[in-house]
Amino acid sequence: MGAAARLGPVDASDYEISVRKRAATSGGREGMGCTMTQLRMSYVNVEHGGRTEAGYSAYSGDGGPYDFGRVTGMLHDGDWPDVLVVGEADRYELNGMEGAHEAAAALREAGGPAYVPYPCSLPREGGMFAPVIYIDPQKVVVRRFYGHRLPDFASRNRNLLVFTLPGRTDSIRLMAWHGDIYSGDDRLADARRFDRLADPAFPCVLLGDWNTVPSGGFEPEDLNKPGVHNPRQINYRVQWEGGPRQGGPHVYDTRAMDFLCGWYNPRTGKRVGGVGFHHTAEMARDYTPTQIERPNGRQCLAIDAILLNEPLARAMVPGSYRVHDFRDANAPDSDHKRISVTVDI
Repeated sequence: MGAAARLGPVDASDYEISVRKRAATSGGREGMGCTMTQLRMSYVNVEHGGRTEAGYSAYSGDGGPYDFGRVTGMLHDGDWPDVLVVGEADRYELNGMEGAHEAAAALREAGGPAYVPYPCSLPREGGMFAPVIYIDPQKVVVRRFYGHRLPDFASRNRNLLVFTLPGRTDSIRLMAWHGDIYSGDDRLADARRFDRLADPAFPCVLLGDWNTVPSGGFEPEDLNKPGVHNPRQINYRVQWEGGPRQGGPHVYDTRAMDFLCGWYNPRTGKRVGGVGFHHTAEMARDYTPTQIERPNGRQCLAIDAILLNEPLARAMVPGSYRVHDFRDANAPDSDHKRISVTVDI
C-alpha cells in the first residue's frame, strides 16, 4: 500500500492478520522459505550517558565521571533487546571509546548480552551527545555501518547500520537519531533525508529521541497556557513565525514527524501523506509520555519513538510495544523512559 494511500493511525491487529496470512502462504519469511524470527529493538535516552553532574554547559567540558549504574538501571527489568540504541551517549566515543565499551561491559555484568557498540554522530556539529547503537552479535550480523569517521562518509548515510539475522541474507536497515533541540526547521530538514529509507523494498527502522511528536493524539494541550513555557523553553517546540505571531497563539511543530508518518486529519481521524513510516506507539494505541514530570508542570510528551517502514510495520508483534517503568520512580536513572518493540521477520 503506497504512502499516499495510507490513512493510519495503524492498528496492530491489522498487521497481525496480515502476518498470519503471509505465514500461511509462504511458510514463514515471505518469498524466502525461512523460519520467521523475532527481533527485539529498544531505544533509551540515558541522560548524558550516565555522566554525573553534567548539563548542557557540558559543551565546555564540565561534568564528572560515568555512573553506568544509570545505564544498567534503565534495563533493570531484564527485557534485553537484540538491538539497543542508547541516546545522549555523552562522550562515549572519546578516549578509546571508553564510555561506549564500559557501558557495554556494565550491561554484560548486569546479565545482558555481550553488546558491541557502534558510535554515531549528530549533524551540524551538534556535540558529543550522539546515540550509540549496541547489537547482540548472537542475534544480529552487521553487514555495513556508515560511521562518521570513515573516509568515504556521506551525511545521507549518517548512523546507518545494515544487518541481517544469522543464516539470512535479506538485509534490514537501522538508523539511530537525535532530533535537533533548537529548530523545527532543522528537524524537518533532517527528516526529509530519510525518505529513501521508507522504500518498502528494504525493511527499515528509525529509533531516536526526536524532540518532537506527530500531529494528533501526541500533541501537547498546554502550549498556550500562561505561565508554563518561558521563551527559551517554547522556542524549539513551536513553528516559529515572525511579526505579531511571535506572541502567540503558538502552534506545536509536528512537521518532521508528519513528513515521515503523515499528517493527522482531525476530521477523518486518519493520517494522510507521509513517506511511509509508521509510529509504533500509535500502532499500539499507547500515547504514554517518555519524558519525566517537569517541575513547572509542563505536559510530558512521547518524544522518544521507534518508526517502522511498511515491511517492518506489518511484522510488528501485537502487544510488544512497551514504555518501560523506572526501577525507582522517585529516583529515576534518566529524564526519559525506555521504549521497546518486537518485529517477527
